[in-house]
Amino acid sequence: MLSVISATKSYGGERSVDAVKNVSFELEQGKSLAIVGRSGSGKSTLLGMIGGISRPTAGQVLIDGINQWGLSDNERAELRNQKLGFVFQFASLLPSLRAIDNVALPCLISGKLSGSEIYARARALLDRVGLSHRADAYPGQLSGGEQRRVAIARALVNSPSLLLADEPTADLDEITEGEILSLLLDIHRALNITLVVVTHNPEIAARADSVIEMRSGEAAAKELVVKEPAAPSNTGTPHDASVEEAARSIFEISPQQASTHKVRLGEGLERFLGRFVMWLVPTCLIAWGINWAAEKYEADVIEAKAQQRLALEELGMQGLRADVKSVEFGSGKTYVVTIYLRNTRGDDPLYVMSPTFRTFVQVATSWLEIPTKPIKTGSGQVLKITGTQLLTYEIEPDVPNFTQLLPYYMHVRFTNDMLISPRSQPKDDLIERNDSYYVYLKPHDADDKAILSKMKFPEKPPVWIPMPPH
Repeated sequence: MLSVISATKSYGGERSVDAVKNVSFELEQGKSLAIVGRSGSGKSTLLGMIGGISRPTAGQVLIDGINQWGLSDNERAELRNQKLGFVFQFASLLPSLRAIDNVALPCLISGKLSGSEIYARARALLDRVGLSHRADAYPGQLSGGEQRRVAIARALVNSPSLLLADEPTADLDEITEGEILSLLLDIHRALNITLVVVTHNPEIAARADSVIEMRSGEAAAKELVVKEPAAPSNTGTPHDASVEEAARSIFEISPQQASTHKVRLGEGLERFLGRFVMWLVPTCLIAWGINWAAEKYEADVIEAKAQQRLALEELGMQGLRADVKSVEFGSGKTYVVTIYLRNTRGDDPLYVMSPTFRTFVQVATSWLEIPTKPIKTGSGQVLKITGTQLLTYEIEPDVPNFTQLLPYYMHVRFTNDMLISPRSQPKDDLIERNDSYYVYLKPHDADDKAILSKMKFPEKPPVWIPMPPH
């Protein structure tokens, strides 16, 4: 069902760093795989390549025999929508929609079923995860564990054959974590869904059909088979004994034999060469040791830089959370977009060069860039992020014939390019981060009644609808 063939992910720079190195494995339909390892070992990067989110530098990822990275962007998005389900580290539920609406949304986007069929399926899935009584609740009214259950139901709504879970219980208490991970395994077995889960929980890993342990980007064996040392050979023969006796006799010369020995020409030279060899061998060994130590030092330096780079990658991706906070109508045909940058490292500050924020609207199968003007961004300076920093922009997406993935709504992509460092004056500890956020945006002149006739909203259609990570 799933085949990963020599998958490698490298990041460029002064020295190329392999986040994932030549990983290969196969997973049959209905089986489960746990990926374990320390932070920065490449677990999430490997899962991103499997899920069609991060393109491998080399190798292939086959799903039902299809090389998804040989497909176009639209074909790969269709494959993800139909065959894959994602459960991320955070629930990422849409706050303006009820639990049942959040579950139904991926199926509404695919458009393969009628509205009544979609909501019947969403309600059945909420019942499956034990939340049928909370179907009309909003995310803000749900506990962390309940939000994770809704996210699992949403991942299953399109009947995926492969379910991917990336640390789905990262910020939950121990009891709730066990409940959610047990729920995932129970659903995987009951529905015969292939499951790949990244986890730090050894009990859950022990319950999976197979385990891969990531170490510095490589898939290491979880259990090593140690062979017993071979027994001494007992194959001696009389011939062997005679050879041994002959060898020993060389060093057991009798006095009579010794008297017949003469001094041979060059016998002094042998002593000289013997002393020379006695000096030469240690000298060669010392030279070899120095050379080996130098090579090991260089290898250690390269490995240390690689680990530093991986740690910096993890800092840039996990130490800073960034997303769209709100989109509101502005004057005329403009909108005011607010994004947030949140430091998740506690009291340790992060330094961010003022982001380059751009906006695109989908027209047919291409993206058209539209004017974007900063209102409050701290341009031209380094931002010190200790808590949450808000950045505000004004956009004017006055685009005719925009693509309508949801009726009457524009499909909009925001891109946010930043340079991040743990220091205000970085040297070689600077990482580039590129984020994309996808939203549905209601035009200023949209007819709310016409929208409500096509889609179910609990109240007035919202100005914007954020999409889950994809």
